[in-house]
Amino acid sequence: MKNLLLSILTLILLSCGSTQKAASHLQTGNYIQAFNTSITKLNKDKTKKSNQKHIPLLKEAYTKAAYTDKKQIKTLHKENTPESLKNIYGKYLNLDIRQDEIRALQPLYYEGNEVTFKFDDYTDKIKTSKNDYSASLYNSAIENLKGDNLAARKAYKHLEDLIYINPDYKTNLNELLNKAKSKGSSFVYITLKNKVKSISKDSIKDFANINSANFSNQWVIYHHKKDRKINYDYQIDVTFDKLSFVPEKTEQQTVPQEAKVQDGWKYQLDGNGNVMKDDKGNDIKVAKYRIVNAEVALYQQNKSSKLNGTIIIKDLKKKTTLSTNPEFGEAKFQNTYGKYRGDQRAIEQKYHKALQAKEVPYPKDHEFVKYSISNFKQKVTAMLSQQQF
Repeated sequence: MKNLLLSILTLILLSCGSTQKAASHLQTGNYIQAFNTSITKLNKDKTKKSNQKHIPLLKEAYTKAAYTDKKQIKTLHKENTPESLKNIYGKYLNLDIRQDEIRALQPLYYEGNEVTFKFDDYTDKIKTSKNDYSASLYNSAIENLKGDNLAARKAYKHLEDLIYINPDYKTNLNELLNKAKSKGSSFVYITLKNKVKSISKDSIKDFANINSANFSNQWVIYHHKKDRKINYDYQIDVTFDKLSFVPEKTEQQTVPQEAKVQDGWKYQLDGNGNVMKDDKGNDIKVAKYRIVNAEVALYQQNKSSKLNGTIIIKDLKKKTTLSTNPEFGEAKFQNTYGKYRGDQRAIEQKYHKALQAKEVPYPKDHEFVKYSISNFKQKVTAMLSQQQF
């Protein structure tokens, strides 16, 4: 009878503004959404008359959400997997949190009567479910660590979850996490061979040090210094073969300019040569135009360098070469400036930026070498980020 009255009240409240959403959630079985909608409204002002319409909705949502969670917990216990135990732990936490949210709002009154809620003590169940979930994660991680690298990656995920929810469960969690990371990873050794005499060792000492922090595959670890304790899965051999320059060169282009511009005014005359008048008797003046000319000289400073090389990818376990790719890094310098003579009014807007610019000194060769190497490394990094090692 009590539930029937609440259901009838729900239908009445469907037309009452913000309560419609909560009532709709109740009707469709979305009890947690209904609870959240009503609790949010009541937290803003539980004494406001329009908000108090949420109180019976809140009680129904609270009761039905708890019943549903407890029913699902019974089903999940039968599965006994890390995922089901995680859901059990989460549901007990949510049951407890919803109780705390209600307690914070009490007392609640609807139409002059206090609305009461039934509370349970979930302390032991939260503790037990947390330990069950922790044990499941730990045991699964230990078992997966006995398998191949894909199993080790599952172990890593279980250990991450365990450290997040229960960091003190065991003292060796971080040690196991590092072991899972190492076993689940592909190790790639990067070498660099420089055949270009003009490139110094200092300028390339960090070239093979690849920062893979932004790569999508977290399971690939790159080394530019060999660790004798590691059996590498892949090797990337980068070779600098040739460095060439396009020397300093300034090209000139002359562009003639012509425009029709206003040049003062004149009186408008009628057919008899008399000055025309407007409606107020004033002399009529009209704009006077003439053709003006100018000449724009554009100068473009150019200099560039190109570093040619090769990238070879090897599968060390299968002892095969996966690919051999030519690559290059380049650096370009370009500066455009201009000068003019004649009437500035004839010059098109698109040349104004060049006319404001100045001639600048050409960068030195060592700067081109530096940027060519940097550009080459960017391309190596981009290529590696696409590899599925």
